[in-house]
Amino acid sequence: MSKKILLAMFVTVALLGVAAYRVFTPPTTPDAPINSYLKGEMAKLTLPETPMSLPAHEIIFEDGSKAPLSSLKGKAMLVNVWATWCAPCRAEMKELANLQKELGDENFEVVAITVDRGGIPQARETLEEWGVEGLGLYAEPTMKIAFDLADGKLPTSYIIGPDGQVKALFLGPLKWDEPEAIALFTALKEGKL
Repeated sequence: MSKKILLAMFVTVALLGVAAYRVFTPPTTPDAPINSYLKGEMAKLTLPETPMSLPAHEIIFEDGSKAPLSSLKGKAMLVNVWATWCAPCRAEMKELANLQKELGDENFEVVAITVDRGGIPQARETLEEWGVEGLGLYAEPTMKIAFDLADGKLPTSYIIGPDGQVKALFLGPLKWDEPEAIALFTALKEGKL
């Protein structure tokens, strides 16, 4: 092989390597306070490249009332969009419930929003069937929130500060009750992030 061909191949491989690195490495903000908490499972989180606010999608509460999701601003949250037919969603529901049991109070809540057409009744029945207890029930049965926030991919989770700003997000299931997650959400609810 000629040196020109070898050089072209080397440059191509190097460029592909850089592209792969950018695709598979989540963007981070170097000085973001959350960075010191991105360990273990939480290292998989993606930080928003530009500021994002809590979305204003209307959700249905367990009592049947409706309000924009943004009305929950004022407390730290893990907003999780899920569906009963979503196998990866099922994989993380017990961990989400464990996180709520561990840290849930007036300053923090896991807000798990089902996008099933059956709404709250279907979510309640499914969570009972799965043996998941302790989560509040929220619904958005049009799936608009799933398409707007995650291109229809589930589960999708958003870590929201008390200021209503998205601190991090993740597409897919995570182990939300690991010690690293507890440390992150404790810092979030204490206003350190």
